Amino acid sequence: MTKQLFLKRFLANPGVVGALLPSSPALCREITSYINIESAEAVVELGPGTGVITDEILARINPQTKFVAIELDEKLYETLRKNRPSLNIVNDSAENLPEIMENADITNLNAIVSGLPWAAFPEKLQLGILNAVVDSLSEGGYFTTFAYLQGLLLPAGQRFKKLLKKSFKEVKISRVVWNNIPPAIVYRCKK
Repeated sequence: MTKQLFLKRFLANPGVVGALLPSSPALCREITSYINIESAEAVVELGPGTGVITDEILARINPQTKFVAIELDEKLYETLRKNRPSLNIVNDSAENLPEIMENADITNLNAIVSGLPWAAFPEKLQLGILNAVVDSLSEGGYFTTFAYLQGLLLPAGQRFKKLLKKSFKEVKISRVVWNNIPPAIVYRCKK
């Protein structure tokens, strides 16, 4: 059911849902590793989709951590709301992160985990979301996201990588996660 829903949402709106399938367990582990999420006081997930990365985040954070998921696609939002009724999920754009944080009584974030399709975004949207991310992170906080190998070759993928290097004091790239469809790398960016 999860794979079918994801595929349907991708076909309906590839600029919002940027993948054919949910992330693999290996990619979920990789994107949540080495970002001190276990000790975070506040975490946001951008683009939780069907919730596979959400589940990995929830397994790693401590019960007192404030957690908010932001999903723009209405069908995916409704499915997550139905399947995880206790999840704090907002149906909105990641560009509105500061307002969403204010509504959740969060001042600064220790970690932002993103499943957004950055290589599918125009420059203005990349900049708008990335500026909201940088402004919302505490000093020493982490922003982590992934990119599919083929997306790294696209102009938007190249532009996004340059934006990360300009926006963060430290950008590390993981090994390739080959057992994901398609294969991907993870960016770990420290403010």
